Amino acid sequence: MSENKNNTRFRKYAYWILLFLAIAALAIVLVLTAQKSSEKNVAENEALPQQESFVSAEPITFLNPLLSCDVLKGYSNSALQYNKTLKQWEAHKAIDFAAEEGTDVYAVMDGKITEVSYNYLMGNVVKLDCGNGLVFVYKSLAGDVPVSVGQNVKKGDVIGKVGQTAKSEASDGPHLHFEAWLNDKNVDPNEYLDLEQK
Repeated sequence: MSENKNNTRFRKYAYWILLFLAIAALAIVLVLTAQKSSEKNVAENEALPQQESFVSAEPITFLNPLLSCDVLKGYSNSALQYNKTLKQWEAHKAIDFAAEEGTDVYAVMDGKITEVSYNYLMGNVVKLDCGNGLVFVYKSLAGDVPVSVGQNVKKGDVIGKVGQTAKSEASDGPHLHFEAWLNDKNVDPNEYLDLEQK
């Protein structure tokens, strides 16, 4: 009689006991699989050659293109400014810095010179490619440009001198016409310069 009672009790709880054992076994398998996978990833990462991180903890800083930045004409993407030379209103997608002719013009950041040219309307032009799609364009430079295409320059290197070669801005006197481009789109140079310190 008591044996029948035990069999009945066992049958009553057998489902729950088997379910518990199955869940416990599944949990053990999952833990062991995850542990092996983790060990495999660690081993693979140790086998790979260590590469330098390209992310710098230090913020990127830019030098101003002139020691004394006297803004002659500011950047405007849509607001029109009057061009005395051409006698017309136009957007001015650059900053013009007034300075004496022959004043040193500096690389605002490390980069590579990708263009040294002459343009009748904008005078002598130097393009400085700083990587990651960022390019600075210096216009209205004096005639003797000391850099050449392909040359690498450091922030603060002299890359030209202020001139009065931009025929389209001749009435403004000697100045540096300074543009910023990001991914082939003209952007406000004020995003990169700290003119309040000059």
